[in-house]
Amino acid sequence: MPNDLSSDLLAQALGRTMEDAAFVFAEATSEPPPFDGDVIEARLTYAGTHAGELLLATPATFAATLAANLLGEDEGGASVTGDDLDAVGELLNMIAGKVAVDLFGPDAPCKLGLPRVQRVRAEQHERALATAQAATTMVEEEGRRIDLSACVTSGKVPGAAP
Repeated sequence: MPNDLSSDLLAQALGRTMEDAAFVFAEATSEPPPFDGDVIEARLTYAGTHAGELLLATPATFAATLAANLLGEDEGGASVTGDDLDAVGELLNMIAGKVAVDLFGPDAPCKLGLPRVQRVRAEQHERALATAQAATTMVEEEGRRIDLSACVTSGKVPGAAP
């Protein structure tokens, strides 16, 4: 059954995927810590009953941890090989699959784009986050944050006011 695009839907998809795929446990927060340094951002478009873009962002230091956990490697080499960027993109790809099923239902047609990953300044990410229709911020055990947001680009969002 389809659901409404919401911060709760994004938090469930992000939390579950990080636990299952990267062995990282995090909780949603309304008072996130500031980003320290550059941010790794991954963006992925989707289209179903509406079209939009998901944005996943995390500090570069946390991206290295995610890469190590996703790849089953020791932490430290991911930022040298570029695996940290790839890991954030792959994590978003997994999250997008969950979000698509939750939003549109398991049998609804849906298209997912390819993740595009880049390093940005924290201020640039904060501006993008401010334009989202739905967003969640989670903090993991060591106090590092990870953001997931969605911007609708066309079509009507189920549950939205007319």
